[in-house]
Amino acid sequence: MIRAVFVYGTLKRGQEREGCWPRKPLRVASAEMRGQLYDLGPYPALVPGTDRVLGELWFLAEADVAETLRVLDEVECYGIEDVDLYVRRVIECWTLDDGERHAAYVYFLADESHARKHSAVPTRADGFAEWTR
Repeated sequence: MIRAVFVYGTLKRGQEREGCWPRKPLRVASAEMRGQLYDLGPYPALVPGTDRVLGELWFLAEADVAETLRVLDEVECYGIEDVDLYVRRVIECWTLDDGERHAAYVYFLADESHARKHSAVPTRADGFAEWTR
């Protein structure tokens, strides 16, 4: 069972949707995954790509996974409306503190062409793309 969620935008600690998490995580770690980040203004969009995307990996208790995904699906407009804004997928990511690989859920923008109409989040000098506000 997958028990982690990778977040890269408004669901991160200190961001405006941090309070949307319905359960407290067991642990939160800095992590990276491969993708391409775009800045849509008030929030970012992730699409498949090869950039090193910096985010957070939220580790959940097994008993909290279903409720957390239900709430986050609603926040990300996945499976709620006729047309999804985001889609939830399983990806591989790495925690920065120990380099350990993890399978995790992440939300990709459903319409990649919409993301590509916006500015890509540039890669920093350390090689990471990170959306900040």
